[in-house]
Amino acid sequence: MHLDIRAKLLLLLTVSISSFIANSITFEISMVILISIIQLLSCKDVFNYKLVLTYTALVLAQLFLLPVLPSTVAMITSIPVVRLRIVFPLFMVLLLIISTTKVSQLIATMTKMNIPKSITITLAVTLRYFPSIGEEFRHIHDAMSMRKIDGFIQKIECYCVPLLISASKTADELTAAAITRGIDNPTPGTYRGYQKLAISDYIVMVLSLLLIMTSISINLGIL
Repeated sequence: MHLDIRAKLLLLLTVSISSFIANSITFEISMVILISIIQLLSCKDVFNYKLVLTYTALVLAQLFLLPVLPSTVAMITSIPVVRLRIVFPLFMVLLLIISTTKVSQLIATMTKMNIPKSITITLAVTLRYFPSIGEEFRHIHDAMSMRKIDGFIQKIECYCVPLLISASKTADELTAAAITRGIDNPTPGTYRGYQKLAISDYIVMVLSLLLIMTSISINLGIL
């Protein structure tokens, strides 16, 4: 199953809103299960069981560990646990978008929809930025393995310093590359990467609307 970027962006929007307005772990778990199923049905190996295990650990920690901890420790620990748990569905959708969306398809769809060039360029650069940072991270990891760098503090330093230095440089290079390819050309172009919505896209859109409606109902106390 290959979803259109419009269906994935709608899913991202609804999950972003639903995660923060619906104060229900049951509903949140349902969202994670739904997103996991969509990831499993996607063309690429997007689904990562380690992420699901991490989310499960966060939920179990909130339900069973935090209530038995001393009040001060529980209050301090609950902040990262709850915040990470809330944004986890959003992170899973972002991973789906980054892993399964081609920049050419994104640009073609946005251009066909008459989206402003500023938004199109921003999304195109962002979509390519995270894989570039991931590639940089893997290169750093390989270099550290060759030099046999040990020690937790030293590893953090070796990861963070090069990534921070290359972060802004990578963004500038990607922006320059996008402009060089003529993405900001005002002349109307062709839509070679444009695809019509498929049945799977409509299904995901309907599920996204059901998510936002359910989250609003939970927020209002209807459900």
